[in-house]
Amino acid sequence: MSVITNFGTLLRLYANKQKSAFVNLRDFCDYIKKYAQHYIEEEPSLDVYLGNTEDTVIAELQKLESKRLVSVLERDGEKQIVIVIMYYTVRFAQRYKELAFNPAVPFPTMADLPKQLSSDALEKRTASDLLAALFAKQDLKSPKLYVVQLPRNVPSILFPECVPVQMLTDAALSKIRAMLKKEEYHDYFLKKLRNANPGKEISIKTFFEQFVSRQDSPSQLLESSSSSFYSWSQLCYFIRQDFEKVKDTTLEDTNLLQAVAIAELHLLMLKNKVQELQQKDEALELLEASLDKPPYFYPMSAIIKMTDSKGMPLSNRYSDADLKKFLERLTTESEDGDLPHLLVFKVDSGTRYFVYKTKVFPLIIRLCNEAHSAIKQNLTNKWYKALKNFEKLSEMHDKQRFESVLKTQVEKTSPVLYALLNANFLTLLDIELQNSTNGGNFRLFSNGRLLPYSELLMISNSAVLSNAKILLPFWYSIPIVSQIIGFFMRGPKKKKNGEEKEEVRDTHSTNKNIRPATKREAIMQAAKTVENDLVPEGSTVDRELDSYCKQWNKLISPDAHRQLTEDVNSLIRGYMRRVIHTISAQTFTIERVRSLAESLIKTPNMQKISEQESLFMYVQLYILRLISNG
Repeated sequence: MSVITNFGTLLRLYANKQKSAFVNLRDFCDYIKKYAQHYIEEEPSLDVYLGNTEDTVIAELQKLESKRLVSVLERDGEKQIVIVIMYYTVRFAQRYKELAFNPAVPFPTMADLPKQLSSDALEKRTASDLLAALFAKQDLKSPKLYVVQLPRNVPSILFPECVPVQMLTDAALSKIRAMLKKEEYHDYFLKKLRNANPGKEISIKTFFEQFVSRQDSPSQLLESSSSSFYSWSQLCYFIRQDFEKVKDTTLEDTNLLQAVAIAELHLLMLKNKVQELQQKDEALELLEASLDKPPYFYPMSAIIKMTDSKGMPLSNRYSDADLKKFLERLTTESEDGDLPHLLVFKVDSGTRYFVYKTKVFPLIIRLCNEAHSAIKQNLTNKWYKALKNFEKLSEMHDKQRFESVLKTQVEKTSPVLYALLNANFLTLLDIELQNSTNGGNFRLFSNGRLLPYSELLMISNSAVLSNAKILLPFWYSIPIVSQIIGFFMRGPKKKKNGEEKEEVRDTHSTNKNIRPATKREAIMQAAKTVENDLVPEGSTVDRELDSYCKQWNKLISPDAHRQLTEDVNSLIRGYMRRVIHTISAQTFTIERVRSLAESLIKTPNMQKISEQESLFMYVQLYILRLISNG
């Protein structure tokens, strides 16, 4: 058996041994000194009590008194008495155990403590605060004794923290239940409840009888019916109303009022908890639905900023732990060995994106279409410059080299597309979709290998070469003339030192002319911050605008397509002219952009467009471009 060295424990054991909370300081000093002498070899730390024992004990008592575990009375001559509050903690803990089996046992109150012990010596807590704190976190080894202050001037009760708080609330319900089982109260309060709820007599009687006959916990009572809380509130109100009118209250009446006060507070806590859980579940459902909206792939930074229809952040309704658990469930749980519903991929910059597996292939198709024009134009310009200088690039005729160039272009131009095409889940997803009835006919793989980039992007080296040649002057197509001119025009490449020096000079001059940013520049800087939230890595505002425009504007006729786009753009520009004076660098945030876009798409003309989600993204991007361009 280990030697006890904790001072508080030794003091409590000494009080228990004396069967009294009143401890004589000198007697206790003698006791602890003898105790230290006896166990000094086993526990050298007890040597602090072998020197000036009284000073050491007084110092320890002061620490316990600051924690409201003891009360040191004023010295009476040479006699110093210490009241060990921890002694009563143990006694009242036993009282609550008795209460669990016998509702007639009264709650402990200040009347159960000696008159010498002031209520100020104990820690006072309001019942609402204490219940909330203990239900959140309770130390069942704590020796604290609380004075629980009840509402409406109901006499306070004492509660030791070492007793599970559930025992307190259960004891309150058992007292109310015991009272209602009495014949004179049973029919009386049932009648009051039924009269207060005309047309609901059967449900009220069912609730009442279930409570009286069943030993349900408060949470079970609330879960039994959606109207249970309302019925409970009424019942507690009627009981409290009747017993508060009693002038000459007995101990039993006081105990009942105390029980009703505790029950009301606890049930209110449970109701708030249920509401918070409902709000959290609703927010997570909205979050799950938001992940299924354009652009369909979201980094964690965007997920945290997601809002509801009123523009309120969803993150206000759940904790970081809830979000982590939610994403972990979607990214790990699967059915029949399939991939999880939500997949994760990472771009070269390290940003992690979340995307539903049902959206991966459509997203790849969309990103390929977006990258097609940009990459084709880049290669055309590059090859045009090479041909103009009478140079030949290997990728112009070598298909393998051309595939390598396309891969590099995709990596630079569309990091998200590159990450998706190289994700480790893509092969498994393709197999899963092949075996699924909803898989569609589109395939990214052929014979177990990813399709060439030229097929995915629908770009061939011959087409790019033809486009580049068309841009050349006509005499480049005359072999003899082009060879002669090329012979004289070819030469060693020279570094443009002049341009580099000019660039350095411009940089120095810029640094010298630093000035405070104007309002327009400040707004444009804020627009760049918003752009980081709206535009994926490697893409541009114009590319995203073009992509979303093709999604919401499905008119086939070029003229009609162009006219509808211009009508929408004109509507956005007109709206922005009216609100531009309300926008500043401080207020131009992603939330403000979303709010403006929501106001616009709710107009009657915008409502006629069916693809509202794509239109919403388009409007946000167009607003961003208007602000960015000043």
